[in-house]
Amino acid sequence: MGVTECDNMLMLLAVSTKMTEKERDVVVPLIMRGFKDCALEAGTTVTGGQTVMNPWCTIGGVGTTICQPNEFIIPDSAVVGDVLVLTKPLGTQVALNAHQWLDQPERWNRIKLVVSEEDVRKAYQRAMDSMARLNRTASRS
Repeated sequence: MGVTECDNMLMLLAVSTKMTEKERDVVVPLIMRGFKDCALEAGTTVTGGQTVMNPWCTIGGVGTTICQPNEFIIPDSAVVGDVLVLTKPLGTQVALNAHQWLDQPERWNRIKLVVSEEDVRKAYQRAMDSMARLNRTASRS
């Protein structure tokens, strides 16, 4: 049992400094529309957020809800043998970092002995696919 409803969503958008003004005028409204569409699919609306300039274009959100203590699980009572249900895979941030490091020789040289470029690209694509989908269905299972 976990929290499956979202009462409020904030959009966190970083617009790439590498984009031209014309590119930003086209891309940013599309990103924002996609995020708002996803929020509607999740049964909520975007009520605010923050936009910043960044070397990379990123989008994320913060969802909040109000619920009673008996409506969610607190992990401090977990014991060995309890089942842990993941609604998204682990390792997404590692996959994103490794993909960025492909273009940074000083960092790539640290990990290239334990992971291939092909594996990094596959992990990155899987991470992107996962982040582009809601985990609402899984959270209700």
